[in-house]
Amino acid sequence: MTLLIAGCLSFTLLMGGVESGVISSTTAEAATIQKVEKTLKATAQLNIRKGAGVKYSKIGQIDQGVFVKATQYYKGWYKVTYNGKTGWASAKYLKNAPADYKEAGLVELTEKDGFVIDLHYATKSNFMGYRLYPKKAKALMTKSTAKKLKKANKLANKKGYKIKIWDAYRPLSVQWEMWYKIQNHMYVAYPLLDSKHSKGVSVDVTLVDKKGRELTMPTKFDSFSKKAGRTYKKNSKKVQKNMNFLTKIMTEVGFTTISSEWWHYNDKNVNQPTLDVPVK
Repeated sequence: MTLLIAGCLSFTLLMGGVESGVISSTTAEAATIQKVEKTLKATAQLNIRKGAGVKYSKIGQIDQGVFVKATQYYKGWYKVTYNGKTGWASAKYLKNAPADYKEAGLVELTEKDGFVIDLHYATKSNFMGYRLYPKKAKALMTKSTAKKLKKANKLANKKGYKIKIWDAYRPLSVQWEMWYKIQNHMYVAYPLLDSKHSKGVSVDVTLVDKKGRELTMPTKFDSFSKKAGRTYKKNSKKVQKNMNFLTKIMTEVGFTTISSEWWHYNDKNVNQPTLDVPVK
């Protein structure tokens, strides 16, 4: 009878350990919950459960293509947090993702490369009202995008201007944060479908003169209005000329435009994976 009670107790502790992440010395001999620090990408839509196994109840869901941080691993299951829910998800549908921007194949552009770097999302001066990036965030993009932007900057230099970079690569988690607030496809791309910023192939830019002063453009950055659109008819001649020149040098080197934002440009080469690595 004593052995039977002890066996039942061990089984109960094992199950409780899976759900809570706390294990006893008895369960450690059988199967240890491993501590991990991984960024994983969901290859399919999958459930978050209370414990590590299909018999545990569902408490949430992870969409395909989403990145999550894993903190523990147990018998084919990862403990993850997503959309406010912390639980266990099957490792079968989670694959390793790059841990940093270098591993992801992104490169940094700096002011030494001849640009002015002014990442608005690393400050509180943006439409969200708080920092989305760390203070020392880097202007990151794919190698091909960086190469094209350098060519465009050389064209700007011929007129005495420089390109100012307001945003470049944007982690997918930040894109989701923006989407939850705006949910307007014209100004914030839906993260699962067309977030080219999260692929490292989009840039938000303007031009500055030799003294570092921004040229007069249709609106300020992230002005979600009709005036920011490329078909707006009431721009002054000076504003239209400045916007047209920026458009000319960007499209000449291989970027495309979007209709709703004069500052946004996409690299034609969009055959890149979506990423969620830190911008530092």
